[in-house]
Amino acid sequence: MKNYSSSHTEVPRQILNRTYIDLLKKFQRYNSNANKLLCSYMSAGQKYKNELLVIGREPFYWREEFSPEEISGRGPEYVFDYKVLQPGLSGLSSPCPLSYVIDLWGNTAKRSSYNTSYNSLHDPFWKCIKDVVLKLGICQNKENWSSYIALTYLFKLAYSNKEYLSAKPRNLQFEYCREMLHLELSILKPKRVLFLTGIKFVQEFLKIPGLTGLHDNACSLGEYDYGLHKAQTVITVNPRNCPQKELVNLILKRFG
Repeated sequence: MKNYSSSHTEVPRQILNRTYIDLLKKFQRYNSNANKLLCSYMSAGQKYKNELLVIGREPFYWREEFSPEEISGRGPEYVFDYKVLQPGLSGLSSPCPLSYVIDLWGNTAKRSSYNTSYNSLHDPFWKCIKDVVLKLGICQNKENWSSYIALTYLFKLAYSNKEYLSAKPRNLQFEYCREMLHLELSILKPKRVLFLTGIKFVQEFLKIPGLTGLHDNACSLGEYDYGLHKAQTVITVNPRNCPQKELVNLILKRFG
């Protein structure tokens, strides 16, 4: 894989988008066993003021899905523009790309327009984020709390059937996604970064050999230097593996 971060002639977003297209090319002959794929793009809420970037392990929901055959047939550029970039930049019910979190929260009338059974209210990932956002005082409007954060994932490509990725598709995208993460941080410039991924995955992505707190539910990296950006950083276990109240309290404590 070419290291695009060495280029001084392109801005980070252009490099990021081009890397996405190269990543999609890697999956155009991937045997997904008839599983559809989805691919996330970083999303900054309309009210995002650089306060908090949340990073998940891999997307559990995305508005669009596609097959490897569609990448081959329509081309990676088409899939990137319409199945990846567009949902990352705008929502269905509002210009905010994270409006789907509110739209799909509970038994809402807006669900039919999304054609999905996904319910963000039942997802420990989003329940944890909501509590953190409100208790940190980031959100000024409880009805629209998801628009105050930015969101991305370590692994961009995932199965649309809500099964976790196996080792092969993770390894196939790993180096691309590491590059993307650093580009995203330089674009979004968050004051705080919250990894809700599991500590082992962050250790691999950031290549931290002696990371302490590997067996804790949450640990702090302090003001971590990502190379292109510094941010107060906290890493936790997957929110599905820890009681919500306990995990939220640990996150708040680690952010100090």
